[in-house]
Amino acid sequence: MENQIKIMLSKKDIRPKLDLDAVGETEGFQNKTLRPILKLQHEILLLVFKTWSEKHRINLFSLNVERFNSILEKEFSKNNVVKNQLVGIVIGQFTADEYKEYIIKSSEYNKRIFNMIKKRLFDSFEELKKK
Repeated sequence: MENQIKIMLSKKDIRPKLDLDAVGETEGFQNKTLRPILKLQHEILLLVFKTWSEKHRINLFSLNVERFNSILEKEFSKNNVVKNQLVGIVIGQFTADEYKEYIIKSSEYNKRIFNMIKKRLFDSFEELKKK
């Protein structure tokens, strides 16, 4: 039998490496865990939002930046189904240890996750219009 090398990649191995400083435990979790996951999951987050927009008959091509921001702030944030789906996309990338840390402050982390997703979507407005 030949020597075989088995390489096991963890969820952390596939995440982009970001060099961000943090002050405090919560910000550390945000910068070391949440931000790399959001970067990794960027494309799927955009697809989920685009699908949500289509189901709600929101024509992204006809929106200006102000109207798009209004949708993100009001209507989109009130929709708990899609909100939970987007947060779930992030949580699904946690390791077991990260999840254990997450559940201690899940309310705080959920707010941070969703605010970062909204910012990412807003910053990707032109990209969303092209797809």
